[in-house]
Amino acid sequence: MLPLIVGETVLDAACGLGRWGALLETNYWEAGLAAPPVVDGFDAFEANVERCRSRGYYRDVWRHELPDPLPRVWDTVLAVELLEHLRPEDVEGALDALEAAATRRVICTTPSFPCLRPGLDSPVGFNDYEAHLGYVAAETFSRRGYRLRGAGFGRPTSPFVRVANRLRLGPAFAGLPRAFPTLGLSIVAVKDIA
Repeated sequence: MLPLIVGETVLDAACGLGRWGALLETNYWEAGLAAPPVVDGFDAFEANVERCRSRGYYRDVWRHELPDPLPRVWDTVLAVELLEHLRPEDVEGALDALEAAATRRVICTTPSFPCLRPGLDSPVGFNDYEAHLGYVAAETFSRRGYRLRGAGFGRPTSPFVRVANRLRLGPAFAGLPRAFPTLGLSIVAVKDIA
């Protein structure tokens, strides 16, 4: 993900416990940047917001729920494993909000198959927002002008993946999701703005 980041400002959408803020602070060079970018974040779960505020990796962190519009703009908007947590009817509005907040690039990742689940326990308490409420198909991103690649060979709903894994050939096909995104566990969708 880090090599996909562009610019000096990043929004970490649904920042969770702050993984991407920490990685951008320590590994910014992987993005080809000369210095760490300024990173802001939001999350729907207040305990996550408080945790990220206390860590020092973010300039600003606030509680926010998509598809509500975002308050300003950033060079890159990073939405890692976010869209599956939204109600299906809110996904298009959320993508509209994320795209409106980006001046250069939007990066989204999401599972490449339906994997619905309830909320989960986390290090900061039970989080109802961890529920997977929907599935965003690759076609949704393609229709909106995103470039797609897969990450991690192993989409469990793919007959090809099931056979390859049964024959213990999965590692031999590890690079296939880059060319065939729907073979990956996750879809990585990248859209350059203007």
